[in-house]
Amino acid sequence: MYPHHALPPDQALAERPGDYSDPELKEYADEQAQDLLESVVHFMPLVLPVMAAILIFMLAFIAVFMA
Repeated sequence: MYPHHALPPDQALAERPGDYSDPELKEYADEQAQDLLESVVHFMPLVLPVMAAILIFMLAFIAVFMA
């Protein structure tokens, strides 16, 4: 068949893991990572208490069911 010429990921990234062959790709990747983080941070004050309340309700339900 066709021989595999690419290095394994651990060897390919070992020398310079932060370098990109395409400078536009680096800008796009950095921008996407920043935008993703900023979009999640806005919801955390709402999501964390709601998830904690659900967890407490589930634990109480398990305790009542087991008793």
